[in-house]
Amino acid sequence: MKTLISDIGGISDLTLEVMQTIISNNEQSGKIDNPDAGPLAVASALSDFFELASAVEGGQVTLENEELTDFADYGLDLLDRVAYQLLVVEAMEHRENMSKIFASIGLWFARRDVKLRNLEGIADGFGRITNSLTDSEELAEMCRLMGEIADSTAAEVRVDADRSNPYRPWRVLNLNTGIAATRSLDAALMEQTFETLGDRLPDDMPGFLSDGQRQMTLQDVPEPVRAVMDRFAARWPQTPPH
Repeated sequence: MKTLISDIGGISDLTLEVMQTIISNNEQSGKIDNPDAGPLAVASALSDFFELASAVEGGQVTLENEELTDFADYGLDLLDRVAYQLLVVEAMEHRENMSKIFASIGLWFARRDVKLRNLEGIADGFGRITNSLTDSEELAEMCRLMGEIADSTAAEVRVDADRSNPYRPWRVLNLNTGIAATRSLDAALMEQTFETLGDRLPDDMPGFLSDGQRQMTLQDVPEPVRAVMDRFAARWPQTPPH
C-alpha cells in the first residue's frame, strides 16, 4: 500500500522533513525553550535511532528480541515527543505525515517480532489513515495491517485490564480494524475481524454492531455484508433478551 513506508530510510526521510519544519517554526516562535528537550535535541536522538535501525534492517547489526523491544520503546518515545512538539509549534500541515510515520514504524517493528508496548501514536496514526480512505481494497488492506499490529502487541497491553479509558490505544486500534473491515464491504473479512474483535473487546461489541446496523440502513450495501452484520448483532445484542 502506497500510504505506508516499508523501508527505514523512507521513514527516516519523512521524519526529518517533519523535524525541519518543527525546528524552523520553533526558531520563529521560541515556544519550546528547553535546549535539553527541544527540537534540536530530539532531532539528534532520532538521527542516532534511525542510524541503528538502518543497520538492523541491513543486517549489519543484530539485536536480541528484548533489545529490539527496548529499542522500539525508545524510538516510539522519541516519535511521541515529535508529535507533541508538532502541536506546540503548530506545524499542523504534518499531522498526516506523523500518522504515516507512526503506522510505518509500527509495522517495521511488528515484522521483526517486536512485542509493542507503546501503541498510542501507532493506533492514532492508523485511525487517521483509515478515516481518509474510501477504496474498498485499501480499507481491507488497512484492516489486515492493523491486525498485524494487534497481533504484535505486548501481553500486558492485550490483557486490557483497565477499561476505564475509552481512548486507550488497544481499544482504538481494534475498533478501527472493525470499522475498516465494515467499510471494505468484504463479508469474509468482516466475519474474521468481528470474531477477533469479540475476543478482544467483548464489552464494545453490542454498541459497535448496533451502530454498524444503523449505518447500513442508510446505505445500499451487498446482502452478504448486511447478513454478517445482522448475524453478529444477534449474537451480541445491546439489551440482553429476557
